[in-house]
Amino acid sequence: MKRKKSTRAKNHTSQKVNTKQTRNFHRFVAFGCVSVFVAVIAVISTIKILERTTSSIKKFNLPELYISLHDAPIEQINMDTKDIKYNNNAVNFVTQNSSANFTNVTIKGRGNSTWLLPKKPYQLKFPTKVNLLGNDEKGAKKWILLANYLDHTHIRNDTAFYIAKLLDKDYPISGTFTELYIDDNYNGLYYITEKIEIDDSRVNLSRPGGIIAEIDNLYGTNEDCSYTELSHTCIVFEDSVLNDLSSEQKDAFIKSYNLLESAVAIQDYPTIASIIDIDSFVEYFLLSEFTVNPDAYSSSFFIYRDGEDDLIHAGPGWDYDYAFGNREWSDPDVDYDSFHSPFNTTILKSYIDTDIDTRDDSSVHFGNTSTIIYDLLEIPKFAQRVMEIYQQTLSNHQDDILDHIRTTADQIRAAALRDANRWKFTTNYDNEVDYFIDWVSKRLTHFEETYGATEANARAKLDF
Repeated sequence: MKRKKSTRAKNHTSQKVNTKQTRNFHRFVAFGCVSVFVAVIAVISTIKILERTTSSIKKFNLPELYISLHDAPIEQINMDTKDIKYNNNAVNFVTQNSSANFTNVTIKGRGNSTWLLPKKPYQLKFPTKVNLLGNDEKGAKKWILLANYLDHTHIRNDTAFYIAKLLDKDYPISGTFTELYIDDNYNGLYYITEKIEIDDSRVNLSRPGGIIAEIDNLYGTNEDCSYTELSHTCIVFEDSVLNDLSSEQKDAFIKSYNLLESAVAIQDYPTIASIIDIDSFVEYFLLSEFTVNPDAYSSSFFIYRDGEDDLIHAGPGWDYDYAFGNREWSDPDVDYDSFHSPFNTTILKSYIDTDIDTRDDSSVHFGNTSTIIYDLLEIPKFAQRVMEIYQQTLSNHQDDILDHIRTTADQIRAAALRDANRWKFTTNYDNEVDYFIDWVSKRLTHFEETYGATEANARAKLDF
């Protein structure tokens, strides 16, 4: 006969069952919590990725550039000289339709006076060629991040590059706007541009003796500068097909430029045309004159040729943040209102040093301006070509230029406001854009009257 379990035994058995169920329940709860936690983390990570990937859509389709620094914080990079290179950085470039990650990217500063400003410009160098413009062109390793700190519209450089393309200049610069984050800290609105260098997707030179040089009377004296005989113009050799440009090749380039200056001095047009590409110098003049770029003939005046038997070409055009009547620019010895007027012609000629001994000024431009363009303008055939090229190019694209400015300003407006907040600007973005559009509109009118197909210009053309 089986004995019944005692109440105590029953209770003990029941407690063991309850304890086991409780442990299982706790394990289930714990496992569930861990699973939920992991799921939440995954969701958060996915959201962050989606936010980064789609943020350019929310921000008027502007790309976003994320730089993760490895060797030094941005504060140290900004305090060092612009030429120190920092390696092993990571870059994430996000557009509306894609996201690309890069490693082993080098960052350094760039610019002269702009490197001294609070918002710094940079140069990135990728280990392999990349295309950050989203077009069909070939990529390159080096890219410039322009800060446009002194241009509260952010679109002066972009507009100048657009006009250069309308002029049909060889190798005009292309660029795109981006919002920059450094170590996840917002650094503002930047403009990604191509670097002026020899490359099959940039200035495509391939022959021995192929050279890009810069006329730089402002900053070139701090570099390895070669001077011309007549004007004492400082020419800096920026890039060459051969990595080690020989002294003989430099001398050959300077010799050609010396011959040019001598021919211009006596207005020997056939010899001039055998040394330089006339149309490229005309286009450079039109671009510099239209934009009223204060630095046009003192610095960032690039010239190149593809071998010693090639003509010397002017361009590509560069550095327009001070241009287009920018009110951030001033000079202690220049009539501010006159210089910024859209109705002045050859106002940049005021820099030419004619009476430096009697002038008491602190301007770095006076005495440092290359006169070569204005000397060429004294030759009727060159002046005639100025009118011809203007009428073939810019005269037919006045509406296009203004539409480009308006469209670009609308596209970057939200980012420009964020940039203004980041850098504590008090200027009104819309007012700055309205001023810029009004200035360009008046400049177009003035150019049409000065170089367009008017009756007076037709008569003047016959006199040539």
